[in-house]
Amino acid sequence: MNTFLTITKNAHHFSEPLHSGLLYGAGSNSQPIILSDFDGTISDKDVTDTLLEQFGMAGCQELEELWLADKISSKECMGKQIALMKATLPEINEVLDSIQIDPYFIDVLNFAKQHQIAVKVVSDGLDYAIEYILKKYGINDLPIYANHLLHDFDHGWRLAFPYANNACVKGSGNCKCALVKQHQPLTNSIIYVGDGASDFCVSNKVDVVFAKSKLINYCQENHIAYHPMQDFNDVLRLLPRFTQTHSFSKIAITLTD
Repeated sequence: MNTFLTITKNAHHFSEPLHSGLLYGAGSNSQPIILSDFDGTISDKDVTDTLLEQFGMAGCQELEELWLADKISSKECMGKQIALMKATLPEINEVLDSIQIDPYFIDVLNFAKQHQIAVKVVSDGLDYAIEYILKKYGINDLPIYANHLLHDFDHGWRLAFPYANNACVKGSGNCKCALVKQHQPLTNSIIYVGDGASDFCVSNKVDVVFAKSKLINYCQENHIAYHPMQDFNDVLRLLPRFTQTHSFSKIAITLTD
């Protein structure tokens, strides 16, 4: 029987106290906290999908179809898909080396550090992949809340779910709504940045939403106020307004042609 072990360098991410001091802003009740999705938001593509396309074995697509038909939860789908992934660690890293991050994300981090705004990654993706990709850009101390990737140091992979919640409406591996609820006592305002299905539920539980891709459509259909974004430069442009006035506009902004 294979033994699966952590390969995440900073495995303490999933036990990190919410109030701990952080490189990119210790945060305070008078400043917002920025929580950001990773796949397709910070990164230029969905990391898990990319890895499964490269290394997923037979059965991955069937699991995807069951999830899309609401017959299994996203947690069950992802856990079983990762168990069907066969690759060595160097092979995984080679694919991760091809994934880039939004060029303006580092500018947002620098602004946040200057203004003592805490920034955290909240993802239903893979903690090792997120950590590895960010490290390429010199980002080593950003708190990561994500599913925990395990490896048998051969070709086998498994997932653990440190942020799963039995009450999660979407059955996600990482219940983002629960994480937002835990962060709310630490700040007057939460800014959330996202793009996809894992961000739908949480979008009406935060103070400010920056949305791209599918999240824009969801916000429009459900009358949720949001700021459209193409990249993190759109976030950066509005952050000074929030830090200077501590007033968060909930007026919906829609895309124009």
